[in-house]
Amino acid sequence: MALASTGLPCAITSNSTTARANLGEIYGTWDATYGERHWIYIKNTTGGDLSIGLGVMQKNGTTLFETTLSGVNTANIRMLGIAQHTITSGNYGFVLARGMGLVVSNGTTSANTAQKAVANGRFDDGVIGTDDLPVFALEAQAVAASTFTAKINCL
Repeated sequence: MALASTGLPCAITSNSTTARANLGEIYGTWDATYGERHWIYIKNTTGGDLSIGLGVMQKNGTTLFETTLSGVNTANIRMLGIAQHTITSGNYGFVLARGMGLVVSNGTTSANTAQKAVANGRFDDGVIGTDDLPVFALEAQAVAASTFTAKINCL
């Protein structure tokens, strides 16, 4: 994975039935609210639509950047990113691999706490030194399936 040196091949919010960039290619953008962000181009092979805040990981049995929802204790090396817009099942799009964004809580998210993948693309409080922690919550969220603002580092 290398940061692409050219401009974006399509909009960050692209949700396309055909690939518009190389799978696994990383692009950097600047956001007035969230600052520098790095996006990775993936194919949604989760079996369902990806919605804002769901985490995705490398799908078993593939060498491509095909995805499944992050599961319990997903290793950081397997995490690809967090969806920041809808990517329809079978379609191609960008997920946020590094930077600030929205993440879906499983219902136990404390402010200023590292987060671990738990199931179905959601995250909860983790333990430093014990869990793989690709997300850092900047605010609390006690409602399952609701989003919180976080720092994301899946690269």
